[in-house]
Amino acid sequence: MHEKKGSDYGTGEDPLANVRASTDWGVPAWVGTLIRANDKVIRLQSAAKGSKLRNEGIEDSLIDLASYAIIALVLYREKH
Repeated sequence: MHEKKGSDYGTGEDPLANVRASTDWGVPAWVGTLIRANDKVIRLQSAAKGSKLRNEGIEDSLIDLASYAIIALVLYREKH
């Protein structure tokens, strides 16, 4: 699922182009990835409180969250 979604956001040269774009705003890429991960956490918190998720289920959100964690690690290691 992550690879399929990534093909909508990345480029042929850089599959992580979408998360690296945070640098255009002065935010390190790995931190920008954490911001995106936080969006997933907020979504999951909403579901945990009983809200019905309309566009993406809990399992998909959890997979995305795990993927963002791995991407953040890769980007962090690139810089450090």
